[in-house]
Amino acid sequence: MSKKITLLIGLLLLIAIPIGISFFSEKPKPAEKTPSIPQVVSPTEKIVNAQTSLAFFPSPYAISSSSGSLAVAIDTGENEVTAVQLEITYDPKVLQNVAITPGTFFENPLQLLKNVNSTKGKITYAFGAAPTAKAKIGSGTVATITFTTNLKPGEKTDITFSPETLVTAEGVRVTVLKEALGTTIERQ
Repeated sequence: MSKKITLLIGLLLLIAIPIGISFFSEKPKPAEKTPSIPQVVSPTEKIVNAQTSLAFFPSPYAISSSSGSLAVAIDTGENEVTAVQLEITYDPKVLQNVAITPGTFFENPLQLLKNVNSTKGKITYAFGAAPTAKAKIGSGTVATITFTTNLKPGEKTDITFSPETLVTAEGVRVTVLKEALGTTIERQ
């Protein structure tokens, strides 16, 4: 009888050990899926493609004196633009007395923010259509930048839009800015 009990205990151990190992070992958890959040669009909100572009004009810009001015041009495509936030960078050692004023694209634009940091070489200028005005479609000048420079003939400097630049459009929650093109200023 002792052989039968030993054999039975051995058989039970052969069955129990793999079950115990599989039970107590960590099992990889199945990858949790993040539930997708459906995009909720209000009845007045539009889903549109970003079609608006900003660019400095003229580009490139050749100047023959120690001062100049650049236009910031806009082309909205079919976007109905309500406001623009320009974030512009330049070399403050090369461009001085930098100022920015609204262009003619928005009639009586509402100025939201205006900061010219001559130490860092950064312009932040946000403005848009007055609350009672209609959104704008088309092209024109949204702002004008004036400056003096210490460039010597043949020297160049860049002025660019930073990634924080954005354009808002009626009924759209995200920027409709497709591209923003900087330019080079060269002293003749």
